Amino acid sequence: MSVFRINMTAATVLAALSSSVFAAQTADLETVHIKGQRSYNAIATEKNGDYSSFAATVGTKIPASLREIPQSVSIITNQQVKDRNVDTFDQLARKTPGLRVLSNDDGRSSVYARGYEYSEYNIDGLPAQMQSINGTLPNLFAFDRVEVMRGPSGLFDSSGEMGGIVNLVRKRPTKAFQGHAAAGFGTHKQYKAEADVSGSLNSDGSVRGRVMVQTVGASPRPAEKNNHHETFYAAADWDINPDTVLGAGYLYQQRHLAPYNGLPANADGKLPSLPQHAFVGADWNRFKMNSHDVFADLKHYFGNGGYGKVGMRYSDRKADSNYTFAGSKLNNAGKANVAGLGTDIKQKAFAVDASYSRPFALGNTANELVVGADYNRLRSTNEQGRSSNVVSNIALDGFHSASYVDLIQNARAGTSGYKHTLDTENLDKFGVYGKFVFHPADGLSLIGGWRLGHHKIESGDGKTLHKASKTKFTSYAGAVYDLNDNNSLYLSLSQLYTPQTNLDADGKLLKPRQGNQFEVGYKGSYMDDRLNTRVSLYRLKDKNAAAPLDPNNKKTRYAALGKRVMEGVETEISGAITPKWQIHAGYSYLHSQIKTAANSRDDGIFLLMPKHSANLWTTYQVTPELTIGGGVNAMSGITSSAGMHAGGYATFDAMAAYRFTPKLKLQINADNIFNRHYYARVGGANTFNIPGSERSLTANLRYSF
Repeated sequence: MSVFRINMTAATVLAALSSSVFAAQTADLETVHIKGQRSYNAIATEKNGDYSSFAATVGTKIPASLREIPQSVSIITNQQVKDRNVDTFDQLARKTPGLRVLSNDDGRSSVYARGYEYSEYNIDGLPAQMQSINGTLPNLFAFDRVEVMRGPSGLFDSSGEMGGIVNLVRKRPTKAFQGHAAAGFGTHKQYKAEADVSGSLNSDGSVRGRVMVQTVGASPRPAEKNNHHETFYAAADWDINPDTVLGAGYLYQQRHLAPYNGLPANADGKLPSLPQHAFVGADWNRFKMNSHDVFADLKHYFGNGGYGKVGMRYSDRKADSNYTFAGSKLNNAGKANVAGLGTDIKQKAFAVDASYSRPFALGNTANELVVGADYNRLRSTNEQGRSSNVVSNIALDGFHSASYVDLIQNARAGTSGYKHTLDTENLDKFGVYGKFVFHPADGLSLIGGWRLGHHKIESGDGKTLHKASKTKFTSYAGAVYDLNDNNSLYLSLSQLYTPQTNLDADGKLLKPRQGNQFEVGYKGSYMDDRLNTRVSLYRLKDKNAAAPLDPNNKKTRYAALGKRVMEGVETEISGAITPKWQIHAGYSYLHSQIKTAANSRDDGIFLLMPKHSANLWTTYQVTPELTIGGGVNAMSGITSSAGMHAGGYATFDAMAAYRFTPKLKLQINADNIFNRHYYARVGGANTFNIPGSERSLTANLRYSF
């Protein structure tokens, strides 16, 4: 076993215990902990330039090596985010193996894994909702890395989807002074400006601070107005004593967009041929979102080798919109009706989690125990005003000149042809959990866990709120067997039980979601853990998922879907093939089975999940100054439940970066370099038939200090 492997295991002793290492060290557990505790926050990726990380925190409470997590986990490092020049999570997801994006405006798309949408995202392990209609998909600037777990994790997250968890790890203040300033421009009126300053706030470095600010904008075809996103982030860490660290942070994000819902079908029901640059929306189409996140955490290393953490996240989001799109397919004269949607959405979320972890000896083995408790609170109101026929018979190139209409105000006033809804959701969840890692034999890890959760719901439309509460026990089990120093086999069984706030046709709350996943696979780590590989086979089963009934009904109601089975195969490789050659690539195969129960329905969303998808991105350092890269993103064809078909496609990207001095660097990115025309998403005859992005070119100049 390599020295690096031993050091990595010590640095992540609480969750990444390796029995073959600790068999020789069981009499000195505290010494091992002292060696590793100072490395707990040393897994930041923003400085090392790697495409993989030896440890992740998603789905666990302290860092664990990828091989010792018996589920599928991807780490998208800071270097990948910079090399690919992506700014929002949905932009990144389009280029990440195993993820599927139902495209909309940047920050308003839906991201899926294994056929299920990610309904929330965590920051340092603390959740808040992530919904496409609210535009709350995060900007990436303030985060060191993105950790993606596929499959349910009901042990530490009782509110997530079957598809898994997305955890974003904040950039923390540094002791040494550092920073950068950058600016960029590109085709389609792209621009970017950002600054980052970090360092000690006192002489001994026990108090550290960081401030970051960024603005990003573009006018991607067919949008005629600039879409832009802004991020402000500030954080501070204080070493109260050598064993205790207090951290705090504030994150502000906003976006202003001209919403675009895609093209209507032709009169014959077929999709228009591409390219098609008509903006199917009014000049006054607008969407605005702003969010505030406040963080605090307290970490303490105990003398017995234990580690404790208390974390808190408060989120406050507001989003409002007023926009038009096609309300029908084109008639024989090439005209369509104009539909409209106005929204006013408010959300407040609070999450707190307290956990304690420690290694313990049992016989001649070193093992791990984690116990904790969490509380999550959500308050949300969603007001909408809709009309399926704001204006009749308008040519596509005439949509932009449609007269202004305040859709929510007309709906509130009861104007004929308008539908008004006001949905309220109040959700409180409390849980206690436990997890152990036991090493009964050399090279074998057995993982078990449990969660006892209680939820209380108030949900309804208008002034009537329906209430429900329940306590539920769920469990988790897994095993990892090390074939040798570099290769492991694993299996896991995980459960999910998630309360739902949707109402059925009779105005009653739907039953909670229930599901489980069985997964087996292989994982490898090479190049001193700088290169990670994975092959996963999985089978997901769930029931009671909510699907909307006819949206034209007076009230928005849902039906519980029947049993669904998703099964597939995934492969992935990420990291350094050689010291100069980096790669992140993967392939995914997905097969779905729908078993419709009585009085339930299939919402057809799985038809939009390709059976085959693949992603490749690689860079090579030609000289100390020059790095080049390229990649491909491909998927097989899809057909919506309305019969709209989009063929399979592959797009190619490239980049080149040149370092003029150790501090000054120019990077050029070209996306879809062959200008492939394709539909990234298909929907109904009138909307959500969205063309993929055309070729774009950007140049970014970065000065580090």
